[in-house]
Amino acid sequence: MIQGVVTTQLTPVGVGWGDYVIAWLLTYSGSDCQLWQLVYRKCRESELCRKTAELLLTISYNLEEHKCLQTT
Repeated sequence: MIQGVVTTQLTPVGVGWGDYVIAWLLTYSGSDCQLWQLVYRKCRESELCRKTAELLLTISYNLEEHKCLQTT
């Protein structure tokens, strides 16, 4: 470090539990639907995650069609 110069590492916007939630929800194909549903509910509570999920509709993808939300 050069004396007198402060260096900081930039932190991406939105850092927290929600960084990769949408990606996980989109790609999860496991059998633990209770876990998926919990994460989905938490996503719906978060404004950023909820709005991102809503944007998926513009590319014809709806998280509500995931197998873990389908009732048989």
